[in-house]
Amino acid sequence: MRKSESKTIRTSDLIFIGIYTALYFVLVGVAEMIVVLAIPGYSYSYSPVLAALITGTIFMLMAAKVPKFGAITIMGSVLGVFFFLSGLFPFALIPSVVSALLADIIAYAFRYKSRLGLLLSYIVFSFNTTGPVIQLLFLTDSYVTNLRERGKDSAYIENVFASISNYTGLIVFVLLIIAAIVGGLFGQRMVKKHFKKAGVV
Repeated sequence: MRKSESKTIRTSDLIFIGIYTALYFVLVGVAEMIVVLAIPGYSYSYSPVLAALITGTIFMLMAAKVPKFGAITIMGSVLGVFFFLSGLFPFALIPSVVSALLADIIAYAFRYKSRLGLLLSYIVFSFNTTGPVIQLLFLTDSYVTNLRERGKDSAYIENVFASISNYTGLIVFVLLIIAAIVGGLFGQRMVKKHFKKAGVV
């Protein structure tokens, strides 16, 4: 009976998923705010990097607390839905859902127990914040159209692209992977050293 329950997301699991999703959502927002304030110019494209660095503990806690297929997908997809409802280009939803689902599949393949498996899962999961960035860096025309539809003038649009080069996308993705590795390892360490001892997971 317990074996069957362990494979199914229940109401109590949804509560924990909701809590960790809310915490993740807040940290992503904090990361965006810090990047925008700390880096001159239109630095929004680097916010996924800082998000990957600081949200590893939340991801690892959720994977340990609710080691069931679907939990990671739900947590990652919520951010994509927020992007979509915020008026961003619909494409922004796709990376969130796809990366979260792939991360869930990877974690499931390792039965949510392997440190390497969870780290790989988190690296993939960290791309779920890149929807708006992908549009900004690789779908420039559609991004400009989206900005104009939201009432932004030419001066604002020029400022957006002033600090973006042909290599910005590559730099962002490389830094994102590095940040996800560091953030994931730190998250695993925190879960093992503090939260397991405290009986949280």
